[in-house]
Amino acid sequence: MSQEQQPEQNDKKALSAEQEELSPLDDTWAELSQDWQSQAVPKTDIAALVKQTKRRTQGAKLCFALNIIVTLGLLIFFLFGVWQGKLGEPVNTYVGGGAFLSIIFVYLETKVRLATWRQLCDSPEKAIDNAILSCQSSIKYMVITKLSFIPFLALVNWFVYTVSKVENKDMLTGFIYVNGFMLLMYVFVDYLHRKRKKQYKQLVDSISELKSG
Repeated sequence: MSQEQQPEQNDKKALSAEQEELSPLDDTWAELSQDWQSQAVPKTDIAALVKQTKRRTQGAKLCFALNIIVTLGLLIFFLFGVWQGKLGEPVNTYVGGGAFLSIIFVYLETKVRLATWRQLCDSPEKAIDNAILSCQSSIKYMVITKLSFIPFLALVNWFVYTVSKVENKDMLTGFIYVNGFMLLMYVFVDYLHRKRKKQYKQLVDSISELKSG
């Protein structure tokens, strides 16, 4: 073997040894890369989000329609009671007060709902924005509902007190039933309120992750 070939063979041996040393590192990196790519990445299901927003919007419209119907019913019942004069002053006052409070409630609800519905669209690109608007509308509605418990609670307790006093009935039992029912309603509304706020936070966090990504 010539002296010129020996350095060349030595270089090949050195290169081969270096490749053998790097091979385990390459394999390790490939495994890590494959493992990272196989990990589940949380993604927002746009189709499900669009359906959920539509379903909530339909539910809100149904609730809005029912509130209008109840308000009109109270108003008609009040006018009928005053016209007939047979229901008595406590009932007329209670129904009239309820109709008045219901009108204010529906007015505030109308402002909240219409302001949101005008901004909604069916575009999948606006799915998260629409869901956020829907949650914001629900949160505002829950706040109005919770605040409305104060005047309605005062009105219903006044009615129980007045009727019990006039008809000599057990006042305590009436207070327990009425306030217990109102408490259950408030707890339910508060549960929905907390749930919507949690969903709103999740949607806002999703947008933050998308922007940062």
